[in-house]
Amino acid sequence: MGKITNEIVEKAYNLAKDFYHERISLKQAQENLVKDGMNANSAMDYIYNYSNLIQGKLFTRTTNAYGTEYYLKKIYEEDGQTGLQNALISLSQHIDYYEEKSGASVKKRREIYDKYLKLLDKKPELTVFPNEVDENIKYAEGKTKSVLVNSYERNQVARQKCIDHYGAFCQVCTFDFGKIYGDVGKDFIHVHHVVDISTIGNEYSVDPIKDLIPVCPNCHSMLHKKKPAYLIDELKGMMK
Repeated sequence: MGKITNEIVEKAYNLAKDFYHERISLKQAQENLVKDGMNANSAMDYIYNYSNLIQGKLFTRTTNAYGTEYYLKKIYEEDGQTGLQNALISLSQHIDYYEEKSGASVKKRREIYDKYLKLLDKKPELTVFPNEVDENIKYAEGKTKSVLVNSYERNQVARQKCIDHYGAFCQVCTFDFGKIYGDVGKDFIHVHHVVDISTIGNEYSVDPIKDLIPVCPNCHSMLHKKKPAYLIDELKGMMK
C-alpha cells in the first residue's frame, strides 16, 4: 500500500461524511478508499474520525497532519462555528489521550488546534483551579495525570459551550462575578466536571452540557473536599 496522499484524504472526508449521513454503508466507504491505495485500518480511522469530530467526541486513532487540518477546515466551511466547536472539543480530547498513552507530544496537532481556536475568537484564559491531582494515584509509566485531570475543565471550547447553556453564574450558590465586580468579573466562572476523573478512564468522551457545570471557585473547592467529589445537590444541601 502506498502512502496516504492529500487526494486520498480529501476523498476520505467526503466518503466519511456520506457514511455519517447514511448515504453509503461503512463497507462501501472503506472499499472505495482501499481501492485507491489506503490501508483498510487507516480507512476505518479516517471514516470514523469525521463522525467523532462532528459530534465533539473523543477519537483514539490518529490521522496525519494534513488530514487533521483538512477535516477541521471543511467542517468549519460547511457547519460554521458550531461544527468547529465540536471538532475542536474532539481534537483536544484526542491530543490529551494520545499524549497520555504514548508519552510523546503532538506538536503539529496542537498547532492546528491553536490555529482554528483563533477562528472562534478565543483567547487564553488564566484561571486558577483547585488541585484535583491525587498524588497517590499513579497512571501510565508512573506519571501523575495532572494535565488530563484538568483538561476537560480547562478546555476553552468545552467551557464556553457549558457556560452558553447554563449561564456564567454558580450553579450551587448562584454567585455571579459580573453582577458583583462589573466588567472585570464578566463571564468569569469555573467549570466543574461532575464525574470523578479517576473513575472513568482516559477513553471517556466529555459532553460539555451533561458532564460540565459552572461553579464559583469557592464552591468548586468545596465540591472537591472529598473523593469522589460531592454532587451539586449534596453541596447545596450543606449551605446555610
